[in-house]
Amino acid sequence: MVNAETKRFVYRYRWVIFSILVITYFFVYFHRMSINAVGTEMIDDIGSGSKEYLSSIYFWTYAAMQIPSGLLADRLGPRKATTIFLALATVGSFLTCIATDFTVLAVGKMFIAAGMAVVYIPLMKIISVWYYRKDFPQLNGIVIAVGNVGALAAAAPLTYLADAVGWRNVFLILAVITMILAILCLTFIRDHPHDIKKPSLEEIRESETGETTEDRSDGKVPVLSGLATTFKSGRVFWTMGLAYFLIYGTIMVFQGTTSIAYFKSHVYTFALAAWFVTMIGVSKIVSTILIGRLTSRGIVNSTKKLMMFGTFMYMLVWAVIWLFAGNIQNEWFWFFICALFGFFAGFMTLSFSQVKEWFPISISGTAMSAMNVLLFLGASIGTTIAGIVLHKEYVLSNYSTLWAIMFAATVIAFILVVLSKEKKEGDEMIMPKKTISKTNNEGE
Repeated sequence: MVNAETKRFVYRYRWVIFSILVITYFFVYFHRMSINAVGTEMIDDIGSGSKEYLSSIYFWTYAAMQIPSGLLADRLGPRKATTIFLALATVGSFLTCIATDFTVLAVGKMFIAAGMAVVYIPLMKIISVWYYRKDFPQLNGIVIAVGNVGALAAAAPLTYLADAVGWRNVFLILAVITMILAILCLTFIRDHPHDIKKPSLEEIRESETGETTEDRSDGKVPVLSGLATTFKSGRVFWTMGLAYFLIYGTIMVFQGTTSIAYFKSHVYTFALAAWFVTMIGVSKIVSTILIGRLTSRGIVNSTKKLMMFGTFMYMLVWAVIWLFAGNIQNEWFWFFICALFGFFAGFMTLSFSQVKEWFPISISGTAMSAMNVLLFLGASIGTTIAGIVLHKEYVLSNYSTLWAIMFAATVIAFILVVLSKEKKEGDEMIMPKKTISKTNNEGE
């Protein structure tokens, strides 16, 4: 029987771990969005390259790291994985700070991207192990909301900070912060309650109810088996993965790369341009917290229907951005459109919850990393397309072409959401062929 004091310790300590990783995730988003705010200054200072290509380098690296991130979370463990790769991101921030040419700048960004890529999946793994399944939608909503606070900080506040201290000192500060976070991860994160000689959540529940479960947090699955299970799940995985591939690509093109320059100097001359992007972040925070509460409290029982609504509205927002590009000069109109952009973009975060419901804890890290591969491939390809279409000719006709491509992507994404498969009561979980327990000495 697990005593009350032990349960309280487990329930409290998990918040320490969660808080450290969520704070870290703030800086994941901050780095991701920083190019939109200071990319022009960086390129002007260096004298070569373009911020669209710099952004695409970041996302290509981030995407390439997603499968390794899942493998590390499942095999090496969240504690070691985050510590090692945050140290790498620290090195990348220092390199960015001292860069004198585009090559060094690009290498620095690659190191930052590789390091920051190994945060979200370990965080999801921690949630899977230290929290009950019913808590996932709300906790994921908190994670995404905090990330979007980072995106918000990387808009107008970052532009003011860069003006005050210079973009190089910004990355010096980020290097110090990232190093501190790596130390905190090493010191406090534990992959499983067993690592501090405490019972798992399944053991706590079993002591309370007497019921056992096969979906155990200490289970292990061979990596290739986990990936095969995920990729062979058909509509369960691929509709959601491809939909978010398209949606996230459009988000990163607009919010993460082009919007400030578009509204500030290239097409419009709005004084509040940086605050438009800040409003996108604020709206995404509101929507992710809202949908997390609606789903975790059972107010909305269908994640698919909620995603369909959000994706349809997001598609309409892109239609407005495309069709009215350069035609409406009212600054507050576009401020409102950016608010709607952020709010409805947040609905696709439910895709992780919908996919995760189908898989056991033992391959949750692998399943989420597979989703993230497509997510950041979308961002990589989207920002690459932006660089090709604009090609340093930042004129209205080129932006209109780019916006048309983004709108088409949202139409396809909406169709994929409609075709997706939501887990219903009575549906069996998709199980891998082979599971290995930590208590078993067998290897792969």
